[in-house]
Amino acid sequence: MLQNQDLEKLNKIQLIEHLGVVQKNYFRIFAGPVIFLILLLLPVIWPDFYLEWQESGALGMLIWMTWWWVEGSVHVAITALVPLFVTAIFPIAPAAEVVEVYSNPIVFLIAGSCLIGATWKRWGLGKRISLNLLVLVGNKVRSQVWIWFILSAFISGFIADTITAAVFVPVAASLLSFSGFDTNSKVWESGSATAILLAVAWGASIGSLFTPIGGGQNLVIYEFLGELKGSSVSFYRWFVNLAPFSLVLIPLVGCYLNYVVLRENPSLEGKEEFYKKELGHMGPLSRGELVSGLVFVIPVLAAFLHPIYEELLPWFEPPFLFFAAGFSLFFIPAERNENVLSFRAMKFFPINVLVVWPSALALAEVLEISGLAASIMELLRVFAGPLTFGVLLIFLGFVTFVTNISTNTASAALVIPIIIGMYVEQGLNPIPLVLALVAAVNLAFAIPSGNGCLAMASGYGLNLRTMFKHGLILSIITLLVATGLAYLLANYTAWWGVI
Repeated sequence: MLQNQDLEKLNKIQLIEHLGVVQKNYFRIFAGPVIFLILLLLPVIWPDFYLEWQESGALGMLIWMTWWWVEGSVHVAITALVPLFVTAIFPIAPAAEVVEVYSNPIVFLIAGSCLIGATWKRWGLGKRISLNLLVLVGNKVRSQVWIWFILSAFISGFIADTITAAVFVPVAASLLSFSGFDTNSKVWESGSATAILLAVAWGASIGSLFTPIGGGQNLVIYEFLGELKGSSVSFYRWFVNLAPFSLVLIPLVGCYLNYVVLRENPSLEGKEEFYKKELGHMGPLSRGELVSGLVFVIPVLAAFLHPIYEELLPWFEPPFLFFAAGFSLFFIPAERNENVLSFRAMKFFPINVLVVWPSALALAEVLEISGLAASIMELLRVFAGPLTFGVLLIFLGFVTFVTNISTNTASAALVIPIIIGMYVEQGLNPIPLVLALVAAVNLAFAIPSGNGCLAMASGYGLNLRTMFKHGLILSIITLLVATGLAYLLANYTAWWGVI
């Protein structure tokens, strides 16, 4: 236990890790709640204000949470509880409905992956994988960023973005821990460590768009497209229409991460000879490593094969399989007196990860129930028309904004049907615009509420200020590129937009 004199020697990030809140920054901390209260009361003070008080309050809560995430004086796990605190006191949304999202299936996926990840750290499997990656790829940070980014981007198209992050973030965190970044504060303060975690988060985020099973957001739009067509859309037609966006946006995000976020190319601790020597000291796989690795492979394979057995076993869903796999480790022996997962291993459980994503879902729920997103959408109705660059920029820009603040799946489910309705009412074909919007719902890079990938990485100490700054810039760049590409495809090709 640290004494008061020891706490005085810690920097801001270390204080947050130990105490949760930096007391000397109360003025900046209270700026968030003050903004919320001002916006909540604005429609009462100014009756002609466009938004209702519930909608205005939801906007205030969004700004409050974003401020705390970015300013960095409040622990990310405490910020995650803001939706519960606000809705318990102010009825901008029913608190009972907000609480329900904390039992979302994705929460079980994250919990399961974290349970398995804790065993990897306890028995050394994460260290073994990290050492082998360092031997194979080298210890240059840029090489590590590229390999994590490419792997995450490719895999996320087949087992969904959040599952990909649940698979790779704990492994990347193990590599960072072995390389000296063994606390969240060290990860936060390191540009190299943040870049590696961003490689997984951003890679999984942007890589998911080229197949319908790349994430919940894609599946939602896939269903809408099927309804518009009157029959199911083939995966091939989805791929043909979205491949141009993948081929342009994935390299763009990778290059931005490696040459803008990561301006220098330092080396992680150690040399190849040291890594090989450490592997030699570890010896053969222990029972704990073997079991934790095999139990991890089972739900990953199930996620890959889910489209095959989905109709036969509809209850056999990957998120719950991840949790079941992690739970089973409590009862599988590793040594004479210890099972693979025990309370000794649970000290490595990253509890932050388990609360960040539900808070993002809760924020999305408040934005939807309050009516804020729908009210803003009504302002855009006048722009529904032929797909000029300006029209595309407005609709893709709005969807990108909503995606970053309220989760990609919520954005797809909430906004896309309204846009489809606007076009159908005018007798216009909405399919080309909807296909372009698939790219927009996959452009979440800035704050943890954007998707499960960002939330997962945030729980391991990712520097949220860096993610917000560069994620905002990257969202704007990719939005402009996606808009330009959609404009060219919609107006100058005959094959695109056909499903």
